[in-house]
Amino acid sequence: MNSPTPAGKVRVLLADDHALVTEGLRALIDRQPDMEVVQIVQDGHELIAFLERSPAVDVAVIDVQMPLNGLDALAEIRRRGFPVHVLILTAFADGESIQKALQHGAEGFALKTESPNQTIEAIRQVAQGRLVFPRAAQRWMLPSREPASSSPELSQREVEVLEKLARGLPNAEIAAELTVSENTVRFHLKNIYEKLNVTNRTEAVAWYFREHRRP
Repeated sequence: MNSPTPAGKVRVLLADDHALVTEGLRALIDRQPDMEVVQIVQDGHELIAFLERSPAVDVAVIDVQMPLNGLDALAEIRRRGFPVHVLILTAFADGESIQKALQHGAEGFALKTESPNQTIEAIRQVAQGRLVFPRAAQRWMLPSREPASSSPELSQREVEVLEKLARGLPNAEIAAELTVSENTVRFHLKNIYEKLNVTNRTEAVAWYFREHRRP
């Protein structure tokens, strides 16, 4: 993934076919000293075409409801391995969309019903490698498949890593808090994914939220 330096600006691509939404977000982003809009596109085809031409994008904010919808565009981004963080923008926290976005590795959701300032902060967090999921979305965050067993045998250290992952921390911050190397964190994550029968960070966090909603 692209990682903007502290001195650089977060480069944002907005993908939404509603001009009112994109122009409003662009005006708000343009007032931020640490980010800039590099492009606005109106559908998934334009989004993929721009990323092919210009990889200098840190965060793509993608609306679910647009021509070549946002979820299909997200799947194509991951299939092609474009080095961009993805924040899904949606008007409704519906279960099907959220679960598909998780399956394709979305790093966060922003709800159009929330304050635009929350979307701006979500962009910042995602650019730093964090996972961002509003409470309204967490109730739908179920794994895309059943776990390998009803009670996976996670070690104490794996539980600690998973808890910090659920807080949205990137690997570097997890490593710092646990006083271990990033390679060690990656090793624990690999084991966690295998035990939970998931394929990425967002699915692991979805499993965590589901388990912690149980009575």
